[in-house]
Amino acid sequence: MYSTSRLENLSTIFCLVIFAAIFFSCTAEVSHRETSPPVEPWEEGFESIFDGKTLDGWKRHDGLPEDNIGGRWQVTDGAIAGDQDPPGRGGLLITTQKYRDYILKLEVNIDYPVDSGIFLRVGETGRSHQVTLDNREGGQIGAIYLPWTQGGVMESPEGMEHFTSSEWQDVEIRIQGEPAHIQFRLNGHLVTDFQHTEETTKGNPTEGYIAVQVHPGGGWIEGNKARFRDIRVKEL
Repeated sequence: MYSTSRLENLSTIFCLVIFAAIFFSCTAEVSHRETSPPVEPWEEGFESIFDGKTLDGWKRHDGLPEDNIGGRWQVTDGAIAGDQDPPGRGGLLITTQKYRDYILKLEVNIDYPVDSGIFLRVGETGRSHQVTLDNREGGQIGAIYLPWTQGGVMESPEGMEHFTSSEWQDVEIRIQGEPAHIQFRLNGHLVTDFQHTEETTKGNPTEGYIAVQVHPGGGWIEGNKARFRDIRVKEL
């Protein structure tokens, strides 16, 4: 038979073992949480604005000057594909919702030669901020152009170094504040970091649609496309 003292000692030891097991289990769980990869902060709060199947939520911009109302837009292989139609005529495809401050992420695939771009805060007459995707001779990737107001306000002569024709490229654009601060990242490289002044942004809307472009004019080879997919936005 065990003495009362021995039973008490065994009980104490048993309690210590249980306590140690619980302690090390909790410690391991905390350690696991601390070493697990963090959630990518840029993806939190993003909303998809293209379903990959239809153009629901998008429409052609019919408020532009007549020579900019055109282009053919269709969904092909999960991407919005834009082409001139009729030949020499292009235009903008815009969201049906307006935005002000946001981060826009998407993938683009631009053939050569193709003149295209992504437009921010697009107004009813087309006034806006364009981030150029001009994959053509003399074109620039990541320049800032304000159509029907100031025109070119920032060049990007080195943007083409990070761009590859006819391959999918990661694009991230941030626009915030007024006068707007615009940042453009291409395949992880900060290509454009432009702070507007009241003078450079004069006459442009402070909010508007998001748009993709097929530029009108010559030099566009039949069958070439500007493609956009996995389009998502996070409002700030």
